[in-house]
Amino acid sequence: MKKNHSSGVIMVLISVYLIFPLALTFLYSIFEEWTGMLPRGITFSYYIKLFSDTSFILSVFRTITASVLPVLISAAVILLVMYAVVVYIPGLDKYVQILCTIPYAIKGIILAVGILAMYSDAPGIFSNRMIMLICTYCVIILPYMYQGIRNNLAAVNAKQLIETAQMLGCCRLPAFFRIIVPNILPGITVSAMLSMSIIFGDFTVVNILGGNYYETAQIYLSNIMRQSGHMSSAVIMILFIVTMLISTAVFSAKNKYTKEER
Repeated sequence: MKKNHSSGVIMVLISVYLIFPLALTFLYSIFEEWTGMLPRGITFSYYIKLFSDTSFILSVFRTITASVLPVLISAAVILLVMYAVVVYIPGLDKYVQILCTIPYAIKGIILAVGILAMYSDAPGIFSNRMIMLICTYCVIILPYMYQGIRNNLAAVNAKQLIETAQMLGCCRLPAFFRIIVPNILPGITVSAMLSMSIIFGDFTVVNILGGNYYETAQIYLSNIMRQSGHMSSAVIMILFIVTMLISTAVFSAKNKYTKEER
């Protein structure tokens, strides 16, 4: 009982520590002035201005696009590669692991500058800033997506499950995507949410590659911070809510899919 009580107290203290800065940010965004000990003048005008600003709405949609697409692309590519490794070439696993962990050693600013220098004058879609940004994020989140998927494949013993499915008359590829992937879906979801949070909080890469060509919410926030602290606090709160809604929707969809499979 004492151990459970201590654990509960620790969890409460950690929760307060994490929520307190966010609560202060929200309070700062709904007051007209906070120059003394206490704020004055409750107002939601900053939120009204933001939702009336078309450029802000578009920047949020651009951020969501730049966050979701790299996660989907990376997950699809890694699953296909791991299918080939598990089923056909197990000895290739160590080389894939080395290749996927290389981005750990490459700082975002180095990667962004290198890609910009190489592809800025390239023909066709390769010089498109949005394409460069999405491809760069695919590389940045590669270690997180790979490690999460690889660990879960090892936990469910994917090779043995596929062999069992073959004995029951199921082909390898359908067995992988109909049996293995649903079993590792929680791990894929966690890896996807971690990767999305990394992209959502990035400023360096999007500032170098996107900038004014592809204004995301991070760029919008950087510009608005020079004008008003209250407005920037409101932007932070809206981005937090958007992130929370995306995470809730993803986990709800994952739980619903898992229940249907069962």
